[in-house]
Amino acid sequence: MEAIALIDGNNFYASCEQSINPSLRKKPLVILSNNDGCIIARSAEARALGIKMGTPYFKAKKRLNQLGVIVLSSNYSLYGDMSKRLMNLLKKHCEKIEIYSIDEAFVSISRPKDNNLYRWARQLRAFIYQNLGITITIGIGENKVRAKLANKLAKEIDQSSGIFDLANIKNKDNYFKRFRVEDIWGVGNQTSKWLRSKGIKNANEFKEMDEYEVTKKLGVVGKRIQLELKGYKCLSIENIKTQKKEIRVSRSFGKPITRLEDLTQALAIYAITASEKMRLQNLQTSTITIFTRTSHYSNYHYQKSAYKNLVEPTNNTNIILNIVLELAKEIYNREYKLAKAGVLMQNLTSYNYLQKSIHNSFSEEKLLKENNLIKTIDYLNSKFNNKAVSWGIIQRTQNWEMNKNLLSGTSTTNIDKIPTIII
Repeated sequence: MEAIALIDGNNFYASCEQSINPSLRKKPLVILSNNDGCIIARSAEARALGIKMGTPYFKAKKRLNQLGVIVLSSNYSLYGDMSKRLMNLLKKHCEKIEIYSIDEAFVSISRPKDNNLYRWARQLRAFIYQNLGITITIGIGENKVRAKLANKLAKEIDQSSGIFDLANIKNKDNYFKRFRVEDIWGVGNQTSKWLRSKGIKNANEFKEMDEYEVTKKLGVVGKRIQLELKGYKCLSIENIKTQKKEIRVSRSFGKPITRLEDLTQALAIYAITASEKMRLQNLQTSTITIFTRTSHYSNYHYQKSAYKNLVEPTNNTNIILNIVLELAKEIYNREYKLAKAGVLMQNLTSYNYLQKSIHNSFSEEKLLKENNLIKTIDYLNSKFNNKAVSWGIIQRTQNWEMNKNLLSGTSTTNIDKIPTIII
C-alpha cells in the first residue's frame, strides 16, 4: 500500500546558516529580508524568546541586541543550493517526489508488510542530517491533506521525534479537532470565513459537513479537500515540472537612486540574471517588461513600466540587454527618488520551439555565433564562479546595491569561499 509523506526542513533558512557555521547551533538566530528590511526566519531559540516574524529590523534591533540574538542578512544562494541538495537526497530514498517549495516536498513510499514506516523515516532523518546538517520533519498519511496535517502534528507533539504517521493512529477524529479550518492545506482566507459562518471551526467538522453543500459552494477543489480528510486519495504526486509563465527579477535598492545611469545598471544586471534563468530552464521570452517605482513610504509616489513584444522569442542576453536599455529611458524620471526596479520575461516558450520569421534581423550565421558565445560565458561562469566573465556594461561596484551588511558565507556555491585549513 502506498503512503504519502510531507517532508520539510525545520526553520530552513536558519538551519542552512547553522549547517555552514556550527557555532550558531542552539543559539537565537534571525534572518532578515532583502535589503535587511524585516525578520523573515527564526531559529527555534529565537522563537522561544518571542521574536515575531515580519518585524522591521530597525524596530527590533535594540531588543535583539539586548537578548543576544544573532542577526544575518538573507543568503538566497546558500538556501537555494541547500534546497537542491535536500531534494536530490530525497529522490534517492523515495519512489516519487513533488517539490512543493524551497524546503518542502511530497513523496510517495510503499508501506512494508507491517505497515510501519517509522524505521524508514528515522533512517531518512539521520541520512539528511548526516549529509546536510539539517533536521527534517516527516508527516505521513494516506494522501496529501492528511500528510500535511501529520507534519504539523510531528512538530507539535514532543514525543513524536519529528515523525508522525496519521494513517496508523486510532481515534483520528480527536487529532482532526486540534486543527482550525485555517490550518487545512488548500483552505484559503475566503473559504475559512465561509466555513466559520456555517459554524465549522475545525478539520473534523469540515470532514463531517454535508458533501453537497461543500461541492455547491467550494466546487471540485473543496470537495477534494473534504474527501482527502475522509481518507480518500484525490491528489496524486506530480513529478512533472509545470512550465513557468514568467521569470521575474527585481530588487529594492540599498539607497534611492536618481540617475539614469544607475537605473540602467540595475536593470542590466537583472536582465542578465533573468536571461541566465531562462537558459537554465530551456525557455525563451516573447515579451520583455521593465518597471520602477518609488518607496511606499515616500511622500511623492511614482511608478512606471514599459514593455516590448518580440518578433522572435529569445533568451540571448545581448539581445535582451539592448531592449532593456532602450526601455529604461521610457520609465526614468529625474524628479523622483527610485527605490525599486525589475525585469519580467513573459510569454515563455520552450527553447526548441523556434518559429522562423521573415522579419528576423539576424542572419543564421550571426545567431549561431551569438549563441555559442553565450554558451561559453555560461560555461565559464558555472565552472569558475558567477562573475568569471561579465558584460562590459556592468560596473564592478554599485552604490545602490541592496544592503546585505550581515551576510554569511557562500562556501557551498563559491570555491573561493571554502575555508582553508593549514596542517
